[in-house]
Amino acid sequence: MKETLKKLVELQGIDSEKLDLKYKRQEVLNSLVADKEEYKSLERRVAEEKQRQQSIREEGQRLVREQAQLEARDSELRKRLDIVRNTAESQAVGREIVANENKLQEHFEKVDRQHSDLEESLQRLAALQSQFFTKRAELADKMPGIKQTLAAMDKEIEKVDAKRKSLCSGIPQAVMQQYTDLIRTRAPYMVVEVQTTGDGDHTCSGCNIGLPPQVIGDIMKGDQLVCCENCGRILYLAEKEEK
Repeated sequence: MKETLKKLVELQGIDSEKLDLKYKRQEVLNSLVADKEEYKSLERRVAEEKQRQQSIREEGQRLVREQAQLEARDSELRKRLDIVRNTAESQAVGREIVANENKLQEHFEKVDRQHSDLEESLQRLAALQSQFFTKRAELADKMPGIKQTLAAMDKEIEKVDAKRKSLCSGIPQAVMQQYTDLIRTRAPYMVVEVQTTGDGDHTCSGCNIGLPPQVIGDIMKGDQLVCCENCGRILYLAEKEEK
């Protein structure tokens, strides 16, 4: 059983190594996902700004048509003013001219705003496109290295899996089941060393609860696996303690 216990400690180290590799692999993937999301976000913002710019240009075309109508109306009213024969009609046409001029003034203010909006949109689109192309080039440069890194990590994980499989073949099935059950609740430390205090007392390094002398004696016998009564982890003694 002592040999089995040593294998369990080794197995835990292998599992910890694999977990560390998987975490690092996931970090690489998370970084790639973040880069792709930023790229997609920039792509979406570029498309939205192009659509906004198109709307501004369409508004400009509408204002051009509107200005033509207002100027035609002004010309028509001034011609009428030249041919009216009485004061009342002249005053009425004059009021219409003033109203139309006010509309023209409001129209020119709209044109100014439209020009300003278009200029801002052009600048914003240029900035977004610059960011977009930079991010695309950055991703293109990164991808070969990321693929190589992931492939190397996958090979390392395969090696660890092979080492684990070889080690597990020498561990009794019942013990493996016990170890596997502990993984669900006590990962990454399922097999823990007994700690010895300065006073000679012993504690479980998994939960720091004191262990009675009988537990230490059972571990030293080596005829069965001994678990901490508090946390359920499998206990083992350092080699100097066993001696």
